[in-house]
Amino acid sequence: MIKRVLFDGKEAIRASNGELEILLIPGFGSNVISLMDLKTGQELLVRPDSFAALKESPILHGIPVLFPPNRIEGGAFTFNGETHQFPINEIGKHHIHGFVYNQPWEVVSQKEENGIVAIETAIQLQEPAIYKDASIHLTYELEGTVLRQKAVVKNNGSHAFPWGLGYHTAFQFDEKVSHFSLTAESQWTLSEEAIPTGEQVPVEPVKQKNLQGTPLDDAFAAAGQGNEAVLHNQETGCTVAYRTDSAFKHWVVYNGSGREGFLCPEPYTAITNAFNLDLPDEVTGLRILQPGEEDTVKAHIEVAHPQ
Repeated sequence: MIKRVLFDGKEAIRASNGELEILLIPGFGSNVISLMDLKTGQELLVRPDSFAALKESPILHGIPVLFPPNRIEGGAFTFNGETHQFPINEIGKHHIHGFVYNQPWEVVSQKEENGIVAIETAIQLQEPAIYKDASIHLTYELEGTVLRQKAVVKNNGSHAFPWGLGYHTAFQFDEKVSHFSLTAESQWTLSEEAIPTGEQVPVEPVKQKNLQGTPLDDAFAAAGQGNEAVLHNQETGCTVAYRTDSAFKHWVVYNGSGREGFLCPEPYTAITNAFNLDLPDEVTGLRILQPGEEDTVKAHIEVAHPQ
């Protein structure tokens, strides 16, 4: 089922396959602001109460799309000998979270076929100058108890550009009865402003950790294979697994104070401030698209219940 609806007066799309239901707002970041588990009636994401609440705090509701993700130190970087300055929009010092999470996207297609419900949206960038004529096509698919995310980034312009993409996915997370697992291989050392220093330290994978009262704003290098973040509610037995392809080389994990009822496992193709790190692209995850090239990255969220 795919239906055009209104969310607090804003055009939205509600899609369901009988197992999961999503509510997508194309005109504001193509943000999936709701993911309902229809078996239990449980909302899995941090859903805004109103459109005003979403506009006020766009990053902590639903699944904001970050292009590029997280901070760029000083908002500036040099690429191919040219310095680029992005708007300063964080603590008066840095650029954060890119250019698409609160912008209007167009609906390209919507279809139901062979048990799969799919919605494709797209955005064409004209600014900043380095991303002029870049486009992102984002497809959400519902199949069974899985929500798939596919992003296709294309360079339709005449100059190469560096890029990274991430999702600031905000899940509901009852710290008192839930635990968290993550297939991390190392942890980035961060400055006081949560910018990587360039150093990493090896870590063991996070296994069924209780996060109550543990504030996190940490960055990890993802596992090369079997990459996933897992949230498990011991009270309901519900498990939410967030899995990505190998393009997503990093996770940032954020939960405020650790007592606010949410957890954001954020998959990134490129680590925070990758544009300025003096490290190989295969380490930072920074990707370069030449004119006419495109790249596809995939992730999915799977919901499971006890048998």
